[in-house]
Amino acid sequence: MLGFADSDYEKVRADFRQVEDPYTGWKIFVVPPIVPDWAVIHAIRADENGNVVCSALESDRLAVLAAKRAVVTVEEIVPAGEFVARPGEVFLSALHIDLVVIAPRGAHPGACVNAYGIDRGHIEKYLSASKTEEGFSAWLSETVLGKTEEEYLAFAFQELNLAGKGA
Repeated sequence: MLGFADSDYEKVRADFRQVEDPYTGWKIFVVPPIVPDWAVIHAIRADENGNVVCSALESDRLAVLAAKRAVVTVEEIVPAGEFVARPGEVFLSALHIDLVVIAPRGAHPGACVNAYGIDRGHIEKYLSASKTEEGFSAWLSETVLGKTEEEYLAFAFQELNLAGKGA
């Protein structure tokens, strides 16, 4: 990390080290890797063997590869023969994934790239409600705890369709 050059950062962070870059000879900082116990991401689809296609967001792929174990929720599971990564999608081997769970609209109110966009209206309602503990409790009861999974999915589809982002 060149941004820390000529700083005293290593005095504050004993785990940061300054080394010589073998290619350029520059002094650079290196940091230890982050190794989470679990990564949980949402993806577009998986095949019946546990291979996953997710968006090309580097953070999803890196999280799965860095973690000791990984859970992936997916929009759908397809037969292995129909499993193809399209432009803007990345393949993750089942070797890196411990569990795949079918969860249609599982990224809601966030986006699932190449499937549906962000539900801005839902996020705005959440942000408004969460300004107070009472507002957040009411929002949680009405929107999450007060619905069955089927009711929440119908709600999520309705919200996305009203926003012009429906599938």
